[in-house]
Amino acid sequence: MIMAVAAPDWLDELHLDPGPPWHAMGTRALDEASWLLVDDERDDQLAEKRRLLADHHDVVAGALPGSEAAAEEAARLVAGVDDLEEAAALVQEDLCVLVHRDGHWRLDAGVVCFPSMWRLPDKLGLPMTAVHEPVPAYAEELAAKVDRFLDRLRPERPVWRRNWFVHHSPELHLPGPQPAERRPRVPDDLWLRSERQTLRRLPRTGAILFTIRTQQVPLAAVAERPDVAHRMAAAVRAWSPELLGYRGAATWRDDALGWLDAV
Repeated sequence: MIMAVAAPDWLDELHLDPGPPWHAMGTRALDEASWLLVDDERDDQLAEKRRLLADHHDVVAGALPGSEAAAEEAARLVAGVDDLEEAAALVQEDLCVLVHRDGHWRLDAGVVCFPSMWRLPDKLGLPMTAVHEPVPAYAEELAAKVDRFLDRLRPERPVWRRNWFVHHSPELHLPGPQPAERRPRVPDDLWLRSERQTLRRLPRTGAILFTIRTQQVPLAAVAERPDVAHRMAAAVRAWSPELLGYRGAATWRDDALGWLDAV
């Protein structure tokens, strides 16, 4: 049975152009008044963050020696506190601090409670290209652009962007690959997941604060937006075999395309 779900406004912010290229920066100027988002899921998500920080601390939080000043500056900017973990527990966004050292921007501190198939401990200290190494075509299409963009980012010009995925789990905390025990029912077993990401240069330390706000709805919400369904179908239909594998789409691609086309 298809669920009746309201289509969120952020559907209009998704980058749905079919590839190649498969990846785009897609950054837009950020209005600081709407930097961090608050919605009616806030209490539940903050409670889940507190649980994860208590029960799975080493999976969701970490920092390298030397990142203390940048992490403290980020925490003060986000929540007026000194500790990055405390700041992350007060907002729905996950927080990552990028530090420029040894010629690269590196992920040196963070609190990531709601990852999409990655673990912070596996990425800590790596440069951006290595952080994104599992992503097909990232190195060829986006790595150099991202590095140049981070070099030029100015404190007075923060930016934001969005990405999107289709998952067959409603869990926000997904540090590993999605299970593929059975073929999901479309659309009932699929969730449209999007990360609203922002980047801000920190004026005192020169580090960069990268925030990740995860939002999701049942894929059935797209039924209210035939225009989005049409563009999404075109994007999924164009995915390379490597991208299909990376996104765990083999079990649902054909059924999802049939449903999207019908919408």
